[in-house]
Amino acid sequence: MNHWGSAIAPRRVLLVSATDQRFFHLLRGMLTTLSPALPGVDVACFDLGMSASQREWLGALPALVAVPRAHMDVVAEQHDLALLSFLARPFLREYFPGYDVYVWVDSDLWFQRPEVLQAYIDGACAEGFAITHETERAYRFQPRLFAWTSKHFLLGYGPMTGAWLLSRRHLNAGFFAAHADAPHWDAWARHYKAAIARTGALVPHDQFALVQALHARAPSGSRLPTAFLEPTCNWIVDRGVPMWNDAVGAFCKPYAPYEPIAAVHLAGPGKRRVYTVRRTGGGSFTTRILPGATPERPALASAEAGAVSVVPAIA
Repeated sequence: MNHWGSAIAPRRVLLVSATDQRFFHLLRGMLTTLSPALPGVDVACFDLGMSASQREWLGALPALVAVPRAHMDVVAEQHDLALLSFLARPFLREYFPGYDVYVWVDSDLWFQRPEVLQAYIDGACAEGFAITHETERAYRFQPRLFAWTSKHFLLGYGPMTGAWLLSRRHLNAGFFAAHADAPHWDAWARHYKAAIARTGALVPHDQFALVQALHARAPSGSRLPTAFLEPTCNWIVDRGVPMWNDAVGAFCKPYAPYEPIAAVHLAGPGKRRVYTVRRTGGGSFTTRILPGATPERPALASAEAGAVSVVPAIA
């Protein structure tokens, strides 16, 4: 037995994401690339402004659909649905009750190795929470990102705590799994509410408050148990452009032994940017790093138009 029950006991798992009409093609691509791992996993999505046909596609999976609400004394009318979806994440259990494990996946993430989903689920069952850290030698230092992060850590958490958080491994909230009974939910909401009260801003404190909750010591003196996964489990493309592994036909770490990336995250400009991707067999090709892109079939069409997806739709 572990903290949250037997690792081999049956468990109900819900995968949750969010999208509006503009980025629905990314959500569809994410679910399509994950489809081999979806049996036994239910799907839910926050509707941030989808079209009727898009909601119909989700309903056919079938998927649960909800509209995010305001929480933690936030006035809903002062924020759009996209911002409210960030606010809703610590409360997934309220929107979709009855599951043992909740997995959040940003719609701009897609899978090369769908089995990575099981690593997150197992981590949540063993420790209560599973998430990927961003300490990766291939990630380039981005001065603007560091300045932005520093600013919001200091504004949201004060000079002492903010500086301490900057010294910790940063964690990416675009892909995480949490057990329904884990204390991490309440800790996250508590730190998030304090940051909102201090700054009046919902983002980036949805993620930064989670970083604080997972790194901080509780009054008992212990930290919340957490499974920290490696960056290949949630690779942020714009932080480190991957290579193409010709031997296995997949995007991979840009250094030997060229380990394939399990989950490709198109955070920020990664959704639209065209990259020059080096190949392990020599040479390079130019592409957006989207589902189905290969050296022989690069994805160069408009991402907003949804014309870049070259993977088949879920039946």
